[in-house]
Amino acid sequence: MGIGPHLCFLHGFCEDSTLWKSSLQHLQKTYTCLTIDLPGFGKSTSASFTSITDISRQIHEIILHEKIGEHLLLGHSLGGYVAVDYAAHYPEYLSGLGLIHSTAAEDAAEKKANRKKTIHFIQRHGTVEFFQLFIKTLVAEHHSNCLTPALIHTIQNTPTTSIIQGLQAMLHRKDHRDTLASLSIPILFLMGEYDIHYDMHDIFEQASLCDIAQIQMIDHVGHLSMVENEKAYLSVLQQFLDFTHTLH
Repeated sequence: MGIGPHLCFLHGFCEDSTLWKSSLQHLQKTYTCLTIDLPGFGKSTSASFTSITDISRQIHEIILHEKIGEHLLLGHSLGGYVAVDYAAHYPEYLSGLGLIHSTAAEDAAEKKANRKKTIHFIQRHGTVEFFQLFIKTLVAEHHSNCLTPALIHTIQNTPTTSIIQGLQAMLHRKDHRDTLASLSIPILFLMGEYDIHYDMHDIFEQASLCDIAQIQMIDHVGHLSMVENEKAYLSVLQQFLDFTHTLH
């Protein structure tokens, strides 16, 4: 929807494209926005995937089908893993890259071990306890009221198969810090002060590898700044888009 340069949004693990609803209302006046339900999630639960690269290939098929040329790609968490993998394979299609509460690095050894434990736990006990723990990690403790019933419903209705495939894909994903160093496009790193999913110092190091980077910490938010502090999130995003536009 919208008019102007193309923006493509990729949601995170156990989310769907409705995550970007407020972003679209703000941006569609000046940009053509495309939101995609990643394979296995939202309305794409019938689409299977084997790896992060498999997902980025499917994203590119959509880009080609929609006759979209150069675009700016924004990914939240898992969507960021896909976005940077996409950048590694199809850099000529990108005018900019946004890693929203995400990272270009592979999982550290401890996180890989935890993903394996989670997979085994879900296979044995199902997803109820997993969801209870997972949802608590998405926002800062004082923002628990930001998790709307609709968002919780979306998360809890993620198929077990998609959860396991997603965990396995994230576990085995490629480290893309070398991709960051190879790109000449602007790259946004948006972090939350209380986001427990990523180490801020590691994100700073990744930004230092880039030719052009904007790095922004939003105070008092966790892993979902777009719902915890929409105003601050949109301000950061708009600043990045304005800067990227000046380069074209």
